[in-house]
Amino acid sequence: MSLPLFFALYCLEAGLFFTVVPWTRVWTLNPLLHNHVAIGVWADNPFVRGFISGVGVIHILIGVKDIVLLTRRGRGDVAR
Repeated sequence: MSLPLFFALYCLEAGLFFTVVPWTRVWTLNPLLHNHVAIGVWADNPFVRGFISGVGVIHILIGVKDIVLLTRRGRGDVAR
């Protein structure tokens, strides 16, 4: 039970991170992304930021789905 729970919590936390961080100063002032001009321009592109936020939303949905399945399995009514 603990491994699926840790996976679900990881998905929620990673999803929140990927959804929020591309739109903050952490992303804008990151020296790893802005050491090279071409990578900096690419990282500042709103479409790239939106794509990464979309990956975060997918992680959140997977985490929520897994937690719902874990709670149903814990109560004994597993519906597929």
